Amino acid sequence: MQRFMELTMERKYQVFISSTYTDLKDERQSIINCLLMANCIPAGMEAFTATDDEQFNIIKKVIDLCDFYVLIIGNRYGTINEKTQKSYTEMEYEYALSKNIPVLAFVKEIDYDKEITSETVETRTKLKAFSKKVRKSRLCSMWSTREDLISKVALSVMKAISEGSRPGWVRNLGFDPETVTTDLNKLREKIIKLEEENEILKGVSQNEKLSLATKEDKATPDLSQYKVTLHFTEHIYLYSDNMQIKEMDVNLTLEEIFKFISVRISGAIDDARFIKELSAYKKEYDVDKQQALIVKSQLVALGMLEEVEIDSKVKLKLSSVGKRVMQELNAPRKN
Repeated sequence: MQRFMELTMERKYQVFISSTYTDLKDERQSIINCLLMANCIPAGMEAFTATDDEQFNIIKKVIDLCDFYVLIIGNRYGTINEKTQKSYTEMEYEYALSKNIPVLAFVKEIDYDKEITSETVETRTKLKAFSKKVRKSRLCSMWSTREDLISKVALSVMKAISEGSRPGWVRNLGFDPETVTTDLNKLREKIIKLEEENEILKGVSQNEKLSLATKEDKATPDLSQYKVTLHFTEHIYLYSDNMQIKEMDVNLTLEEIFKFISVRISGAIDDARFIKELSAYKKEYDVDKQQALIVKSQLVALGMLEEVEIDSKVKLKLSSVGKRVMQELNAPRKN
């Protein structure tokens, strides 16, 4: 039972990436890397372009298994289905909506009438109409550069996961589901009974306790649930023909990262300072910049950090919740 409880903390979320391929190849690969680092399972059809209804049915089965659907619109409309006269990307989007799968959409900021030259008049018109339809979505963001897109995808996925509305995936190591469910229910009943008895002794009603717990949960997310892998490269000061650069991957939770980085954030700092302070986790090494910015976005999404505008520049500082969590994590512990 204890092992099962531990496994439920190792939940992964499957994310379907939908876009045209040739114009967004590099962006797709960067997003896949971003999702893998965030402990998600990326799903896409890079090597499988739908050309008929039978193949599209396979794509729909993949979408059915996903927790979130990420749509990226760039410079192309994509291959058009003869029956629907819509691109397969637009068909994927509509299918995800019909299945109530949370859609996170990202539309490139572009003048379709002036900047799109690779498309025909028909496909350019369809692309413009498709992007306009998607922009009406509540969960749509505009992007301009690859770095801008990756940051926004990371932030949106973390926010969506933190809402806790999707089932995700938990590794199955041979447990009997019925037995585990029965044992878990019995354990919950015992916990509830003990809590009720304890609250009676304390003179506090169970309703009051639940109210306080709910407020606390909303204010303080459990950072230990979020796992990331950071890549570090050794500082290089001297150069020679026989020089070998040392590299390492470090597996951490956001709690471990925030405990370290929070005490190093004084006032408001920029992204460069954040990357420098995070690099200090491994002395004499530099952290991968893109990974550092993703971690920053994750901490912002979870309310530990907040972005403020100072002198027309966006800076980063600890939020009120982040300050409290920093104090709790770094408070002295009795042996």
